[in-house]
Amino acid sequence: MKKTMYRFLLTGAVAAAMMAVTACGGKSEPAPTQAAGTQAAAGGETQAEAAADDIGFPKGETITLVVPGKAGGGSDLGIRYYSEGLNRIYGLKTTVTNYDSNTVGHQTVANAKPDGTTLTVATSALNIQYITGNAEVNPMEDFTLIACLQDNGFSTLAVPADAPYDDFAGFVEYAKAHPGELNAGMPAAGANTFLFGMITSTTGIELNSVECASESDRLTNLAGGFIDIGVVGVGNALEYEKAGKLKVIGTVSSDGTTISQYPEALPDNYKTLQEQGFEDCVISVFHYLLGPAGMDETIVANMNAAMKAVCEDETVNSGIASIGNIPGWHDLAESKEIHDGEYAQFVEIAKDLDMYVQE
Repeated sequence: MKKTMYRFLLTGAVAAAMMAVTACGGKSEPAPTQAAGTQAAAGGETQAEAAADDIGFPKGETITLVVPGKAGGGSDLGIRYYSEGLNRIYGLKTTVTNYDSNTVGHQTVANAKPDGTTLTVATSALNIQYITGNAEVNPMEDFTLIACLQDNGFSTLAVPADAPYDDFAGFVEYAKAHPGELNAGMPAAGANTFLFGMITSTTGIELNSVECASESDRLTNLAGGFIDIGVVGVGNALEYEKAGKLKVIGTVSSDGTTISQYPEALPDNYKTLQEQGFEDCVISVFHYLLGPAGMDETIVANMNAAMKAVCEDETVNSGIASIGNIPGWHDLAESKEIHDGEYAQFVEIAKDLDMYVQE
């Protein structure tokens, strides 16, 4: 990667925000819930009971699926679809537990007994927190990778409605002509921070980083013209663009992904940066089913295979698609390749951003 040209504004606020992230890791507010619309199977044959001996998942105990985040978010909804599928397809007993602090959620799984009764579905937040030193849980050593699941989908790049460019190429050209003048709204240290790190590194542009952690903040600041670019969800982007409050110059997703894979038809200005000719402007954000380190390899292989039927189930598949993700399942070899590649990409971005603290 080229050395990132990236200038941070409000450095005091950034440092305080990163300290706050670390501090909140000590607070746990678990809220056990049963998967929406389902009941834990308490016995009796199900459609796959005959094959249940080979699925790896423990049948005689309740499986806790940890959500490293509050109820209602994308990770929470995704885990609940998988919980329902495991209930219905294999007759398993599951419960979904939320942690307001994703650091605590990750640590809970890492510290659990490696018997398959405590699992989580984690995203790039796990990598970022460790790579930047905001958490001690090591994603490469403290967990057992069971399966790579869905692609996180599309991150929409939005700019003010009156911006002097209508596509990503125009944005890059303008940014190069006005180095350090464009403000990018993003968290102090999060997935969007790394997304912009990838963009500045691959295009050679220089952006100012402005603390703008929540999507609602970015939408407000884009509509008011206080920031020049920000990442928002596809649904909000469509709504705000229709109202004339912003415009979209492209989306970012994993390598080879196109907007045709989105559940609904999107306008051409939502094409991925890769589709727009910026081949290296991609970022991998997948969801991974993880258990504690030290799980039995045969059990893990059986669990991975069992998740294929869950992921391909029509109800689960449509549910995952409904939250803007791209449904998927990968075998163990593919899962490891994707997982290792994603981690390596984030390490390189962190180094470009001078945020890499691991040896």
